Amino acid sequence: MVDSINRIASALDTAKVITREAAAVATSKLGESSYTYYSQNINPQQLATLLNSRNSREVRDAMKRIISIMASDDDSIDVQLYFADVVKNITTNDIKVKRLIHLYLLRFAENDPNLTLLSINSLQKSLSDSNPELRCFALSALSDMKMTSLAPIILHTVKKLVTDPSAMVRGEVALAIIKLYRAGKNEYHEELLDILKELMADTDPKVISCTVLAFKECYADHLELLHGHFRRYCKVIRQLDSWSQSYLIELLIKYCKQFLPKPTVVDRSSEDSPRSCPLPDNYNEIEYPLYDVVNHPDLDLFLQSLNRLIYSSNPAVILASCNALYQLASPLQMKNTKFIEALVKTVSTTTNQGNKEILLQAVHFLSTLDQTLSLPYIKKFYILPKDSIVASVWKIQILSTLINESNVKEIFKELKYYVASAHLPEKVVILAVKSLSQCGQLSTSWESHVMKWLIDHMESHNLSASVLDAYVNVIRMLVQKNPTKHLRIIFKLADLLTAQRSLADNARAGIVWLFGEIASIEFKICPDVLRKLIPMFSDEGPETRCQILVLSAKLLSYDIDNFKQEQIAASDESSDEKNYQNHYDFSSSRISKMYEAVLYLAKYDDEFDIRDRARMISSLFDSGKYEIVSLLLQAPKPSARNNDFIISARLEVHAQEVKDFFKMLPWNTEITGIAETDNDVRKGVELKDYNKYKKSFSSQSFISNNSARSFTSNSNSNLRGVNDSNGSSVSGKGNINTVTSHNGKKYRLQSLDEFFSDIPERKSKSKKIIRVEEESSDDNEDESEESSDEDESDDDEYSDSSSLGTSSSHLEL
Repeated sequence: MVDSINRIASALDTAKVITREAAAVATSKLGESSYTYYSQNINPQQLATLLNSRNSREVRDAMKRIISIMASDDDSIDVQLYFADVVKNITTNDIKVKRLIHLYLLRFAENDPNLTLLSINSLQKSLSDSNPELRCFALSALSDMKMTSLAPIILHTVKKLVTDPSAMVRGEVALAIIKLYRAGKNEYHEELLDILKELMADTDPKVISCTVLAFKECYADHLELLHGHFRRYCKVIRQLDSWSQSYLIELLIKYCKQFLPKPTVVDRSSEDSPRSCPLPDNYNEIEYPLYDVVNHPDLDLFLQSLNRLIYSSNPAVILASCNALYQLASPLQMKNTKFIEALVKTVSTTTNQGNKEILLQAVHFLSTLDQTLSLPYIKKFYILPKDSIVASVWKIQILSTLINESNVKEIFKELKYYVASAHLPEKVVILAVKSLSQCGQLSTSWESHVMKWLIDHMESHNLSASVLDAYVNVIRMLVQKNPTKHLRIIFKLADLLTAQRSLADNARAGIVWLFGEIASIEFKICPDVLRKLIPMFSDEGPETRCQILVLSAKLLSYDIDNFKQEQIAASDESSDEKNYQNHYDFSSSRISKMYEAVLYLAKYDDEFDIRDRARMISSLFDSGKYEIVSLLLQAPKPSARNNDFIISARLEVHAQEVKDFFKMLPWNTEITGIAETDNDVRKGVELKDYNKYKKSFSSQSFISNNSARSFTSNSNSNLRGVNDSNGSSVSGKGNINTVTSHNGKKYRLQSLDEFFSDIPERKSKSKKIIRVEEESSDDNEDESEESSDEDESDDDEYSDSSSLGTSSSHLEL
């Protein structure tokens, strides 16, 4: 009676806990992302009671509450006070509770090392558990504790588990090497290196994936360790984890540069005397129009293995493969692969803006090296509404890099849309305006077309000061290249100064500066422009007033030089140069009068910079040092470049990570050819297959505590199918059954008749039957005999053996 009441009470407690968990899950689905709301109503006494409960469900509930409090930074309950209560639950068999305790120990293990040591024994016992997941968890928990006193224990554990039959555990050993190396790389360097060598010889791809991470993190400089594994890694690279693939590609690039000879380029353009040369250090510098590349066989093996990764969903793998082709292959080989297409496709499909920006920088970097790589995918770089500002900037820079005679019309149309768009950020519009200069640099007709469109757009739209400055900079750059061919544009700019009074100060100053620069070519129009600007001098902005002052000084300097040239040409006799300078009459020259008017206004200007410039210029003219004035004011100014505009606008340049990633590594010049011993260096080492240490398939492993066993019998008592916890499947028809393990190997499952057909009958086994009969009740014996008679009535040998009793008892269960 008491047992029945206890069972009912236990069932009610279980139902209560299940109801609470269901309420918490329902709350999380309604808007809560964790157990935070569920844990608000609990007090410290209740939390301690749950942690000390014998019910594993209550302990799990308490740990969920603690982790939720830790994640939410709730200060109402100090979860560190429950350290002892949490640590003592490490002995539980519930792996979920162990994982939560692991998270708790990561946070507070350093604060209380004495109590943390209480959990070490339990974790060490878990290292010998039959469940590989528990062994893996125990090793991970030990290695994650940041306690220097545990390093020798972890090192001993790693040495022990390096030959574990489970690939999951051996992979965790590789990750534990990283943690030990960070804790004391100088103290455990040699021992960890020996363990890493054993892991590198493993045959399981999962272990190799973790080993590559440890190798790159800890021993990336020891590339000689890859000698015996180079070819095998090239063949199994497709089976590795995606991040391990990218790391392995980086390591193999360095290995090829260090231990393989440089490829040879053979000229195929002339059949008479074919020439050859080593592959140039810089990309796309091969002089031959037609050529073949002769690679080392191992280098060819590595490059061919990359073709299997072209459909990878990880952008890092695609980027690493492109870097490998950039470092090791010729431009023709890179074009023949589809990795550039895969890179562009990844840019279009990725939803992570950070990844997209890095990929766009990589595309821009490769496009500057070879324009033809990205030419077929121009439309992929059109700006989309969902693109960020940085992504839009890089797309425009890529488009400006790909402009040529065949696609300039299409790209110019797209850039005009960006410039005239009102919803795009100002930074993107400015760069689109700068990119229009790339279209104008193709020909004189495109120069005129671009400038005409910009001037028309300036006149018809109210633009911001920064955008107007970009307009004027582009027009100024294009006009300065060939002023004589763009006189119409120059006249239109002069009209724009007087008609568009609403132009920004920096835009008007840029136009005035342009007239000062073209005064040496078209001097006649410049004095008239100055005449129109003087009456509005006080209404102009400070930058424009400064440029008007400089323009008047330049015109006076050019007028003096012209007068001197006329006097020299008209004179038949040579005379001193100063005599001609003294003949220049300042009082009768109109340009001199305009200069004096501007100088008078500038001397009383509000801006001290303009006043200082006015005193400096007047002192030069008053002293008669016209040669110095000519050197200062008439010196030719170099035309601006598009890169200068990008830097002046503070637009993005390549990130340092991208520059370091695509940094061209030097080849080892000491290796000049394929040596005879070269093949022996990369000869495969002896591999270690730990799968052979696993127990063979038998009734003991097939019927285990961790396996879910199910039989489906038909009228003929045939076995239809069996599924175990490891994913192995047993299926068959009639008396022929097959088993497929998690490794993909197939086994044939024998029937009981076939299994016991070759076992001789032993008398000692009858004693075991007597012992079983004594321990079992008469009712159970009758039931077992009846069931055995129904199933195997014709098999006398089966009924006499002890194994028959064991097997029949399992079948009854």
